[in-house]
Amino acid sequence: MWPSGGKLRLVFLASLAAALILQLMELPDLLAAARPLWLPLIIAYWALTEPRVPVLLGSFCFGRFSDVLFGEVLGQQAFGLVLLAYVVSRLRPIFILFPLWQSTLALVPAWLGFIFLMFWIDGISQHHGDNWLRWMPLISTTLFWPLAYSVMELLRTQGQSDEE
Repeated sequence: MWPSGGKLRLVFLASLAAALILQLMELPDLLAAARPLWLPLIIAYWALTEPRVPVLLGSFCFGRFSDVLFGEVLGQQAFGLVLLAYVVSRLRPIFILFPLWQSTLALVPAWLGFIFLMFWIDGISQHHGDNWLRWMPLISTTLFWPLAYSVMELLRTQGQSDEE
């Protein structure tokens, strides 16, 4: 169910747009390989914390935007993001029992599954890259999770408090 107020809706869409923009930002070659997976990071946050927002729909739409912007197989990112959102939202009752540091470690398999799915689809579609560098974003995404979670939690609680 979509929240009745517009503030949380705006925060949800703005956070996904910001994640897409962060994914597009050009980085030096040394840092580009370790770029965090911003869209999966934000999708996992919304799937974990807010059951009232349409995370699957947002994952699909922004995944399609990502496919077009990065020139990937159409539907590759969309499929991966929807699958990630589904897994995290289904495991939400377990994740909310963990403190932040444990949820960080518990989300590693979800991000690993997303990276493996992108690797597998790239292999099928003959888009080869450096196999070792494909796994670098797992480390940076895991390290950025507590910071992203804290910032998003502030934005989400402000969005909810303004609606009441």
